[in-house]
Parts: sequence; C-alpha cells; structure tokens
Amino acid sequence: MNYSPLRQIILDFPLQFKKALEFSKNIKQEGRFNKLIVCGMGGSALPADIIKTFLEEKKIDLPTYICRNYDLPFFADKNSIVFVSSYSGNTEETLSCFAQAQKKEIKMVSFAKGGKLEKLCKENGIPFVKYPDDGVTLQPRFAIGYAVCSMLCVLINSKIIPGFIDDIKNLISNLKPASLENQGKELAQKSKNLIPLFYASSRYGESVARICKIKINENSKTQAFWNVFPELNHNEMVGFTKLAGKFHIIILKDPEDLPRILKRMQITRQILEKKEILVSEVKMEGASVLEKIFNTLITGAWMSYYLALECGQDPIPVAMVEEFKKKMG
Repeated sequence: MNYSPLRQIILDFPLQFKKALEFSKNIKQEGRFNKLIVCGMGGSALPADIIKTFLEEKKIDLPTYICRNYDLPFFADKNSIVFVSSYSGNTEETLSCFAQAQKKEIKMVSFAKGGKLEKLCKENGIPFVKYPDDGVTLQPRFAIGYAVCSMLCVLINSKIIPGFIDDIKNLISNLKPASLENQGKELAQKSKNLIPLFYASSRYGESVARICKIKINENSKTQAFWNVFPELNHNEMVGFTKLAGKFHIIILKDPEDLPRILKRMQITRQILEKKEILVSEVKMEGASVLEKIFNTLITGAWMSYYLALECGQDPIPVAMVEEFKKKMG
C-alpha cells in the first residue's frame, strides 16, 4: 500500500519553517518576562520540548515549563508569558489553561489553525498565530515545523530572546528529508515484529527520543518507548536480562555529547548485543542544535512511515484517539 500523503508531508517539511517566518513575523507580546509556560497536549505540546532544548543549548536564561494538563502550574504569575498551543484550537485541557491565565491576567500568545481558541483571542485582543489549514492529512504531530518556528519568532519579536532568524534560515536551507529516507526505511525493516526503544543523552531526551517514540505510536500504530543516558544505565538496562528478540534499541548519538555519555552509549551497546538485543545507532548530524534535532526527527518520521507500511497500517489517522475524544464528550 502507498500512503503518499505522509510521504509528501515529510518531503515538504522544511517549507513549514519558510511559511512560519511569514505568518508569525508581526506577532508579539509586550512586557518583561522571566519564564515561559507552554500549554498544549499531544502533537501541540511537542514543539515546546524542542524550544526548551534550543534555549538551554543557547544558554538563554528563560526557564521553560511545559504544561500537559488542565491546570497552569502554581508558579504562573504576571512575570510569565504563556504560549497556548492547540493545533485544532479546541483542545479542552489547553482551553482550561487559557481561561486560568486570563483570570490571573497573565499575558498570552496563542497558536492554532482556528477553533474556539481563535475566537477567544479575537474577542479578548490576545495575540494569535494562525496556522495554515493544510487539510485533514496534516495532523497536529505533522505541524511541528510551523509551531517551533512561530514560537521562536514570537519570542524574538517580543525581545524575550535574541534574534536567531539566521539559525532558522540555515535550517530551511540545510534540511534534506529525501537524503534521510533510506536510513529511516532500514530502521523500520529492522523493527518489524520488535518494539523500538529510543535512547539519547538527557540533552535530547524529551526533544528527540520522546518525539520519535510518539511518531511510532501514532504513525505506525505500535508500541515504542524512550529513555536517557545516564539514568537508564542505573535501572532500565537490567530489564533486558532475559528479553532477547523482543526489542530494537535505537541510540541517538550526538558526537558532541559529553565524552562520558558517549562511552556509556558504546558500553551499553556492547552489553546489550551480548544479550542478543538488536541495537542500531543514529548519528545526530547538523551544523547547529536545531539541525541535529530536526534531521533526527525526520529520520524518525521516515522510520514510522515505513514501519506503518510493514505493519499494514495507514499512518495518517489516529482512530483510537478520536474514539476516546468522542466518548469524553
């Protein structure tokens, strides 16, 4: 079966950054802020993990908290800027956080393609970043380029962080999804009938390993997990003592990770392979932290796409999630 919509979405992914530079270029919030709170669920929360990693790698003093819940964190105050992220604009947990921020008079910027969130922003004069409506095939998890780029632009426009527009433009030029397709396909073929586990350094755990895991869950319709070095060496690795033939470990390795972390990756691979656990490595390549993140995520997207084909699944819909939402009312 040929699921061309997702394949084309992956190939066209760099265009999301180019479009986002335009539709977010004039959006900003006035004020002085000492922390960022991003409220979102599912695919709409994933950009925040990347933003957090990017700011930490750039040593930007803007503590970033990601709220995947109905309630704002207790420390949310008027020194916070809140990003309200819901691709549909109708996510109930995110709308709950919007209402709480409004009640506390905390300044916000919202990100969506429409829905209730757009209506609330227009009624209350709240800055709103409107995503293009690319049709039903573009699920929230596929719009991560729109969200990451527009969130960075708003932070730059609001003078909360320095101007990193050149980083984004270089990313647009240097991302080549087609060049990563074969690697993703090979990982998928190795993973058939196995459970993929993505292991990365703690620098890239939530921003890369977690997102790759989610791509497998939603696109391939199969189970996957993630963890980070060095923590996994203190507990999880022991769980492979008698599990040969059940898992495919994918180590996401940045050559610039700490030397001790790189040594842990090497030794972990050696020990697991002695236990007859299949282990692969993905080298995180790129001239910047954003390039390393997105090259690896694109590889993960290809893997999830081809694993869906291997498993006879359509990678676009998430029927179980939609059924759950209907039952929640």
